Order: sequence, then structure tokens, then C-alpha cells
Amino acid sequence: MATKATRSVKTAPASGIGRRERNKLEKRNRIVAAARRLFAEHGFAETTTLQIAEAADIGTGTLFLYARSKEDLLVMVFHEEMLATAQQAFSDLPLGMPLVDQVMQVFERMVAYHEGDLTLAKLLLKEILMPDRQDRAAELSKLMSAIFEGFARLVITAQKDGVVAERFEPDLVAQSFFALYYLGLLNWLGGLTTREAFFAKLRRQLEQLLDCA
Repeated sequence: MATKATRSVKTAPASGIGRRERNKLEKRNRIVAAARRLFAEHGFAETTTLQIAEAADIGTGTLFLYARSKEDLLVMVFHEEMLATAQQAFSDLPLGMPLVDQVMQVFERMVAYHEGDLTLAKLLLKEILMPDRQDRAAELSKLMSAIFEGFARLVITAQKDGVVAERFEPDLVAQSFFALYYLGLLNWLGGLTTREAFFAKLRRQLEQLLDCA
């Protein structure tokens, strides 16, 4: 989600691939960077696809080969930024931290990202709840797979340490973590709860989920 304080997100490397694919990747990177900047400067509603195309130094026809709408561009920006946010959050976890604390720390980083622009966060949720096209759904699926894998690794480590019962399936536990978080996120962004209450309830839910061995 683009904001004036948006963290720098590394774009995908262009080495080791053919010239045609490299050109496509470079154009995509320019499009995402332009959309991120313009959404931050002017807001989602006021930004046009023409402005994004001009900022990316491409024609609007070329832009529509990568994204058919501003909503697609929003998902593209979100995918890259949230993937980078989640990966960094997992890599920053201190060794020896209790599992629930680890999971909460990752979710806190995700919420901090959304807090950068709550208006865009609400728009984004509308787009990802029920994606209406396969390509958008595929992009979101890649992001979710990376997040689930990160949590599953934490569960596997906790099982090796004897903290989580071996009978638990790491992938299912990881998905359950996110399901609890996502429901709380919807309530928070919808104004049905406060940030503090959201996190307090999420911690209790995670503790009870893991206390059923």
C-alpha cells in the first residue's frame, strides 16, 4: 500500500533471463513504482491510468497488457509490498521467542503496513475478498502461499522444540493463524473494534488454538 512513508521494496532481479522477458519485467517494475508513487501523492481515486502510464514512460495500451484497471494496479502494488513486508518480518524474528509472540510480531508488521494508508487498505480488502479474475487471484495466491509457508516453518520449529503437538498439521495451523488475523483485520478496518482490542483478542485466540494439544 503506497504512502509517503512507504518502505523501499526491491523489485525482482532482471538477470539470468532472456531480453524479452527482461524488458517485460522492467516495464512491470516501472508500472508498479509509478502506481505506488502516484497513489501516495494523489490518492487512489484521483490517480488515473493515463498518469500511471506517463509516469512509467509507456503507452496506455502497454499498461493495459499488465493491468486492466486501477484495481489491478492496486493489487500489484500490494502484492510486492506485502510480500516484502512479510518476508522481512519473518527474517527479523528473534531466536527463542515463544511461538505466539512470533506470530503476533509478524501480524503487527502487517498491520503497521496497512496503517500507512487506511483508505487504500479498505479499498484493497474489497478487491481481495472475492477477486473477479484469474490473474488477480493467482497473484494473491502467491502472496498467501509465502505467508502460510512462513508460519508453517515456525510451527515445525515449535514442534521440534516440543512446544506444539506433533499431531498438528503445520500448513493447517498456519492457515488458521491467518484466518483469525484476517477476521480481526476486517473488524478493525470496518470500525467495529479498536487496534488494541483487535490485537488483544487475536493473542487470546492464538493461545487457545495452540493450547488444545
